[in-house]
Amino acid sequence: MKRSLLLIGLLLGLSFMTNSVQAQENAVPTDVGSAALSPEAMALRQEVTARLTQFSDDLHQLMAVGKVNMSVDCMYGIPKSVVTTLEQRMQSLNQEYNRLDVKWNTYYQAQQMDIANSEDLMTMVASIEELKQAVKDTLDSKTEAVEAIAKFAAADNFIISQVNVYKNLYSKAFKLSLVLKLAPQLEKVKAKEQVLFTDLQNNYNQAKAACEVVPSLSPRLETLDKQFVVMKSVSENVQALEYKPLFQRLKDYVMGFAAVAIILMFFNGMLAKFNAYKQKAASLKKYNDMLNKNGQGTQYPTI
Repeated sequence: MKRSLLLIGLLLGLSFMTNSVQAQENAVPTDVGSAALSPEAMALRQEVTARLTQFSDDLHQLMAVGKVNMSVDCMYGIPKSVVTTLEQRMQSLNQEYNRLDVKWNTYYQAQQMDIANSEDLMTMVASIEELKQAVKDTLDSKTEAVEAIAKFAAADNFIISQVNVYKNLYSKAFKLSLVLKLAPQLEKVKAKEQVLFTDLQNNYNQAKAACEVVPSLSPRLETLDKQFVVMKSVSENVQALEYKPLFQRLKDYVMGFAAVAIILMFFNGMLAKFNAYKQKAASLKKYNDMLNKNGQGTQYPTI
């Protein structure tokens, strides 16, 4: 009897001890989260979150400013003051981006370990990196557009400034071609014109390339197209100039006039034949309509 009571007591003791151990194990927290952080760690996480939010807000604001339309009214050319204003604006925006970029990289490197312990903070970091790249792409695109506008304005000013230069150049070259002794001076003028036209061609190509980057420059490019075609023609005429005796000049003039007259005669003859054919076709149609009307719809054979 005493042994039975002792055995029962031992079993009850073991059961109580087992339940106590399980209760202690269940009391140990399995999720180390915000509740397990010390007040100092919690304050640090809040401070990091606030700083990341501020960086995000600053980048969003810079993005909004960078997306502002920077097109210009170029119908009558682009003033230097407009180009300067655009360049200064883009310089300011790029400087602000660089400032934020340095500030962000410095802060992230200092808080990298603390940020790595939080999935929420890592998500915010990823969003900021994506936003940074979007802002940079926007600013790079705007910078390229402003540079194109500046190049177009420079090319525009150069091309327009050469209109009167080419007029005077042709007049001078033509006068030199009238005198045999002035042939060496004529060659110098022609050489100068070749160099000048090379610059003109380069500036014209620069204007066309800028227009591909900023299509809103197209209306002004049409004006430059016309001026360039005119000056190219003058360039060809200058290079073709050479000394010729007066008789040869008169002969060339008469031959040129005769060639034009022959072309006009041929054109007028073709035009007269065409008009006669139209008149004959109209008369034939009118005659057929009259026969059909008198024959009450009977169709007569026609030749």
